[in-house]
Amino acid sequence: MFVDLHIHSYFSDGAQTPEQAALACRDSGVGLAALCDHNNWLGCERFAAACEDLGVIAIRGVEFDCRWQGYHLHILGYDFTPTPELAELSHRCRELLLQMSVDLVERMAPEYPQLSPREYRDFRYDTLLGGWAGLHYLHQKGVTGSPEEGMPLYARYGLDYTAYPFPAAEEVIAALLRADGIPVLAHPCNYFSGCELATLYTNYTELCALGLGGIEAYYPGQSKTFSAQTALFCEKKGLLITSGSDSHGLFGHLSGSEQFQIGRLMMEPHRLRLGRLLPPELHQ
Repeated sequence: MFVDLHIHSYFSDGAQTPEQAALACRDSGVGLAALCDHNNWLGCERFAAACEDLGVIAIRGVEFDCRWQGYHLHILGYDFTPTPELAELSHRCRELLLQMSVDLVERMAPEYPQLSPREYRDFRYDTLLGGWAGLHYLHQKGVTGSPEEGMPLYARYGLDYTAYPFPAAEEVIAALLRADGIPVLAHPCNYFSGCELATLYTNYTELCALGLGGIEAYYPGQSKTFSAQTALFCEKKGLLITSGSDSHGLFGHLSGSEQFQIGRLMMEPHRLRLGRLLPPELHQ
C-alpha cells in the first residue's frame, strides 16, 4: 500500500474531480491519501466519500499560500477542523490569486490588443481543464500556445507571488494548530534545493520554531540526497515525514510532468513518519 498526501482537484487547479482522484488512488495502489487543494477544502468531503467506497483511507487536507523571509511557501494542513479563522485565510489567499490574473491582463493589454481587462472580468472556463482562469484566457486569445505557457508570464511582468501580501507563514501555521491540524511544509526543494546543508537546516529550524509539524520529504523531481537530508532532520526533530505527488491530473500530464501523478513515488507507510495521520489499522 502506498501513501500520497498531496493531490489536487478542480476545486483549485487540478484537472480531475475528487471522485476521479479517488479512483486514481485505488488504481495506483494508494491506500492513504489527502486532497490538498490550494487554499480550500471544498472537495474533501466528496473525496472522502469516494475513497471510502473504493477502500482508500482519506485525510482532510489543504495547501495554503504564505510568505516567509522573502520566500513564497506552501504549507499543507492535515486533519484539521474547519474554523472561521481558516476560512478567512482561505478567502484572503484565493482573492489574491484571482487578483494576480486581473493585474496580468491589465499589464499585458497595451502590448496585446486582443486582451480586454473588462472582458476578462466576465471570462469563464471549464475548471475540469485544470489551471486557472488567467491561463485559459491568454490561451483563448492566442497569446500563448497552451494554458501552461502562461505560467512564466506572471513573473515576467512583475506579478509573481512575492509581489502580493499573502499571509505570513506564522499566521497560517498558528491557525492550523488552533484548528487541531498539522502544518507541513510542502515541496521544500522548490525553495531550498540550492542551499548548503547548514542553511537548509537553519531554515527548517526557524520554521519549526513557528510550530511546523512536518516536512514533505519525498516529492517528484527531488534529489535522493535532498530527500535524505530532509528526512534525517525530521527524524532528529520528531517531525512528520510525508510524501506527495502534487498531482494535478491531466493538467500536469499535458505540461510534460508525468512523474507528478498519483502513486508514482510508490512510498510505503513504513518509509515515512506519519504520526496520528496513520490509522491504527495500518500500524505494523
